[in-house]
Amino acid sequence: MEDKAIQSHPMRLNKYLAACGLGARRTCEQLISEGHVSINEYTVTDLATMVSPQTDTVCVDGEPIRPPTSHVYIMMNKPKGYITTMKDPENRRSVVSLLPKSTRRVFPVGRLDRDSEGLLLFTSDGSTAHYLSHPRFRIERFYRVDVSPPFPRNLLRSLEHGVRSHGEELAVHKASLEGRRAVGRQLNLILRTGRKREIRRLLEAHGYQARRILRYGFGPLRLGSLSTGESRTLTRAEISLLTSLEHTP
Repeated sequence: MEDKAIQSHPMRLNKYLAACGLGARRTCEQLISEGHVSINEYTVTDLATMVSPQTDTVCVDGEPIRPPTSHVYIMMNKPKGYITTMKDPENRRSVVSLLPKSTRRVFPVGRLDRDSEGLLLFTSDGSTAHYLSHPRFRIERFYRVDVSPPFPRNLLRSLEHGVRSHGEELAVHKASLEGRRAVGRQLNLILRTGRKREIRRLLEAHGYQARRILRYGFGPLRLGSLSTGESRTLTRAEISLLTSLEHTP
């Protein structure tokens, strides 16, 4: 895909860094605030800083960065037991170790906690990553959840109504029970936000535990038959579906 994020006129520094594959915009804002970024050899920490891509030299920790001529989009079937981070000071098992060695600089879009599994997207496209992950855009995520004890059908609406936990509103967009019984052990959930451990916290608030969480869909993408621990590049059709979301009213 051709780079659509870089423009000839001045742009916000965080947007430029994201377009260069440094992470989603919030991650790039942290790099700026912590003093890792310089423009024309001067360190900048002001998040409102503008950069002229055609004339300014931008460095991160002294290394000049430029946007790629094309972006990378990778889908992984994340296994249980791996954390979703590109660097970990504690040397825990990270999803980065599962990516092909030849993979260009990418970062994960959203997160799955260590004990969750399923569809995880990586990209170098900061603009699309921002759109997919920011709660304001309410992109749907699809989950299958094994729950204990068996969950009663008459409590499904309570998951949609939600609860307040530590100052956050936790709720699913839609909840259904696998099969037609009055109680069951597998829930199908659709979320439009990505708060930390949201499904686990919401179920625990109702007295239930998530034994397994599998994300099988993210926006227009579906996990399909991709094996656990494996990854693949997205097809042209899948990339078009992702990038077109930003232009959908």
